[in-house]
Amino acid sequence: MASKGVQSYNQPDLSLSIEDRIKRLHQELTSTPGYNGYDVSGLKQCKFISADAPSQSCVWELVVIPQLCNKSGNLHGGAAATILDSLTSTALLTIAKHGFLDAGHVSRALNTTYLRPVPVGTKCIVECEIVAAGKKTCMVRGVIRLPDGKVAVHCAHDKVVFQRPPTKL
Repeated sequence: MASKGVQSYNQPDLSLSIEDRIKRLHQELTSTPGYNGYDVSGLKQCKFISADAPSQSCVWELVVIPQLCNKSGNLHGGAAATILDSLTSTALLTIAKHGFLDAGHVSRALNTTYLRPVPVGTKCIVECEIVAAGKKTCMVRGVIRLPDGKVAVHCAHDKVVFQRPPTKL
């Protein structure tokens, strides 16, 4: 049986470096025993490249495999949206700190625009950047770029942020 929740979202280990927080989340999403949900196959094709706190961003590499494609042999829109849903969330770990983005978050809206096909076998770059982050909501931008640098898929990911209940003295 799959465990409920994702520890690295709901209670990130803030003692880790930003890179290690993101790697731990990716590991948890792709390797939890008993969990093989819809998001796993796409995320297993993603490799963490870098993260940067000042620019509030992270970069991933994605290799498009046949299981992520439609009958035309291109990255399926649902697969692209699912991958961007998860990867844009990792950017929030670049600014998480005690009392801020340390109690979980969920998607409120994911607006995805498909600009160019991404053929099977393509090695893409996925860029994720925080646009705005507050106590209750966040907005993150995600872009899947083709090898020539052109944008193939763009998303705006709106998230609701959970707050920890105040501690009683």
